[in-house]
Amino acid sequence: MKVYYHPETDSIAIHLKEGAEGVVGEIMGEELNENVVLHRDDAGKLYEIEVVGSASKVFDLSRLEVEGLPAGVSPATRQQSKAV
Repeated sequence: MKVYYHPETDSIAIHLKEGAEGVVGEIMGEELNENVVLHRDDAGKLYEIEVVGSASKVFDLSRLEVEGLPAGVSPATRQQSKAV
């Protein structure tokens, strides 16, 4: 699972699965409301949750806590945001 923040659009994408293994048909986005899009395959399996715009108002972006995962956490390379 990977979480991406896009400061230029103030959006967050939570990728639950990587790659196309096990995908039934196509992965399509379904708007839950004006700010949330769920990406599922034709069998209904969820692959991504997207919060489009105003993510910084929905989430506390200053911290991320993870509990109870059965696997280790691998650090990602830190990327600096570019000022627009």
